[in-house]
Amino acid sequence: MKYTLLTLSLFIFSISSYAQEFVNGTIITTRYDTITNVKIETLSNAKSLLHLTYIDAEGKEQKPDIESIKSYTRGDENFTRIYHSGKMILVKQITAGKKLNLYERDYNGLTTYYVEKVFDEILKVPASGSKFNKVLGDFLSDSPEISQKIKSKELQDLKEIVKLYNNA
Repeated sequence: MKYTLLTLSLFIFSISSYAQEFVNGTIITTRYDTITNVKIETLSNAKSLLHLTYIDAEGKEQKPDIESIKSYTRGDENFTRIYHSGKMILVKQITAGKKLNLYERDYNGLTTYYVEKVFDEILKVPASGSKFNKVLGDFLSDSPEISQKIKSKELQDLKEIVKLYNNA
């Protein structure tokens, strides 16, 4: 009896842990159609860049081709396409600033960051320390104080750099 009860409890727990969670969201397609009032499946950041499943207003589950999606919001999260190195890539927006945006892309187990001067150019942030300081310092050279702090390694935290640049 105890064994049966234990097995049943474990089975119910396993099923509930695999339950799908859906969050309110909005989708914009590459044709600029806006799909509102949908429930978007919550996935990891890496999977969110590759797959999209949502429940439409009629209660039907939809799985559009991810290439047909320009951007989508899922709760407080925003995923959008940016143009970098000759191609459009889907990224998660970390910071939407007045002057500088920060994006993150989890892909194949690697996290890559991109900074974008609003309505201007986008830079893939180098992962290595010496390149990070030189490249990012040069990219933000229009703010000499911040640029110098990056190059001298006084500023190392990317989110802090974006915050300071937006407030400058």
